[in-house]
Amino acid sequence: MSQRREIEARLALYEDLTGILGAMRSFALAELRNVNQREQAQHKVMTAVRSAFDDLAADWATQPEAAVSSANDIGLLFGSVRGFCGSFNEDVVAYWRDRAKADGPLILLGERLHAWFDQRPSIVKLAGAESSMTAYNIIDPILNAIEQLRDEHGFGLVACYRDEDGARSIRLWPLPHTRVDSAKLSPLTYAPPAQVAAQVAEHYLYHSLLALLLNAIRVENHMRLLQMETALHYLDQSGEDLHRQRNRLRQEEIVEEIELMLGRR
Repeated sequence: MSQRREIEARLALYEDLTGILGAMRSFALAELRNVNQREQAQHKVMTAVRSAFDDLAADWATQPEAAVSSANDIGLLFGSVRGFCGSFNEDVVAYWRDRAKADGPLILLGERLHAWFDQRPSIVKLAGAESSMTAYNIIDPILNAIEQLRDEHGFGLVACYRDEDGARSIRLWPLPHTRVDSAKLSPLTYAPPAQVAAQVAEHYLYHSLLALLLNAIRVENHMRLLQMETALHYLDQSGEDLHRQRNRLRQEEIVEEIELMLGRR
């Protein structure tokens, strides 16, 4: 009897866990739909800003910021706020440690990354985005952290993030050089062209950061969804096994009760 009650208690726990995971799965699915829509809109913005920057490429090429040494690189690591997303954070950390200087300046985005690195002045730990709706609020703190860590002669920015195929890195600053078409006329601007080019470049950096953050949120939720599906499958299989064990124990108890009744006669 005690064994059957223990199994029934575990079945009740499994039912509670299944309900919780089901709700979390619904949230992850809703977030994936939201972030996909926002990513599509963000790509359109990126295309427009990049086109404007290309028009001003000749003026930007004279900017000192366009020729910063990689020795001034700041690392920006995109992690998660919540757990239960597989190896999302571990992959980012392992990739970065294999390819970057151990003592270089870092910006850690997402609370789950913070514990992987010691506290030191060259590391800035920032809270991540809970969802795609709050992603826009995270960019200004990132830019402030860059300003805090940048060298007086300029800075480089290399982002490390995880996509569907694994962790990877991309250089965000200085912006990649664009081939200048000498036959193409520069656009007419009210402010000096070099000043406008610098402002457009900053806008492009802003939207590049936002695009990477939305990508990280999407991949994080996708990996979380896979984890939940695996956990739910395990609970279903384990629940079926426990149901069979409970039924077998109950049958044995019934047989024992019948035997006792017959023995008394």
